[in-house]
Amino acid sequence: MSVFLSTLQTYIRGILAHIPGMHWAVIGVVSLALTVFIVGRQKRPVYGAIALEIAVFSGLFLLDTAVVIRYLGMMGHESGYNLAFDFERIFRTGSGSAEMLSNLAAFIPFGFFLSEFLASTKSFHAGRRLGLVTLAGFGLSLTIECLQLILHVGFFELTDLVMNTVGGGVGACLSVGVRKVVGLK
Repeated sequence: MSVFLSTLQTYIRGILAHIPGMHWAVIGVVSLALTVFIVGRQKRPVYGAIALEIAVFSGLFLLDTAVVIRYLGMMGHESGYNLAFDFERIFRTGSGSAEMLSNLAAFIPFGFFLSEFLASTKSFHAGRRLGLVTLAGFGLSLTIECLQLILHVGFFELTDLVMNTVGGGVGACLSVGVRKVVGLK
C-alpha cells in the first residue's frame, strides 16, 4: 500500500510541476468571472456561490492540466486512443493504477462542489443532484478526452472516461451524505 501511495504522490507531483503560476491565476480569474456570470443577480446563498466557484475552478483546472499544458508543449505526452476497458490496472502496482485512481480522485471535488451548488438552489433533491452531477462529470470528461484526441495531446481512453465519471458521482454522493449527516437536504 505504501508503494502505491508513493507512486500516486509522485504521479500527481509530476503533473502539478508542469503548471506555471500564471495558469493558476488565469484559472482563478476566469472561474470567478464565470461564477459571477452564472450566479448573476439571483439571490443565492454565499455558500452556493462559493461552491460553484470551486466547482468551476476544478473543472477549468482539469481541462488545463489535461489539454492546455500539453498543447503548449509544457508537458510531454503521447497521443492516440484506447477503446478497451482496462480496470485491471487499478490492482496492478505502478503508474497505471496511480493514473486511474488520480482520474477518479480528480473529479471528486468537481462533483462535490457542483452538488453543493445545486443543493443551494433548493430545487434539486438528492437523487436529481446525483444524476445531474454525474452527467456533468461525464460531459466534462468527454470534452477533455475528445480535445486530447483532436489536438493530439493525449490518449482518448474509455477507462479514463469511466473513472472520471465515477469520480464526479462519488463527489456528489459525498455531498449528499455530508448533508444528511449534518441534517440538511
